Amino acid sequence: MNTEYQTDDEAVREIGFTAGPKEIAGIILRPVTALSLSWLQRNGVFSDSFGDMLQKTAAFTFLHSADKQAIRNVVNDRAAFLDAVDDWIETSVSHHTELEPYAVQMNESLEHYMAATTRAANPGGGNPTGKK
Repeated sequence: MNTEYQTDDEAVREIGFTAGPKEIAGIILRPVTALSLSWLQRNGVFSDSFGDMLQKTAAFTFLHSADKQAIRNVVNDRAAFLDAVDDWIETSVSHHTELEPYAVQMNESLEHYMAATTRAANPGGGNPTGKK
């Protein structure tokens, strides 16, 4: 009988390591990866100067659902990237409340990914000192 229990942190880390695509409100979102995180950071999606929360959520959703070649065509040109995100909003969203499930997924996905990378960097449970 297995009497070992997983902590909440361990469960979140496991989800981050094993996450696969998820269908949210009819759109399949790829999991957060080092590449998609790089794309988000490269375009300052989470900086205060990027735009409103709707645009941040749309940018996250665009980067995790659009064709990768379409993303690569715009991701290194900020103006083109913003235009692509606006186009995605225009064709995919008719009312701002439709972005809510994507915002929830964005937050969960990033939390799981960061927890998984913390575990990978610190196999002792995320505590760099190894002390409990």
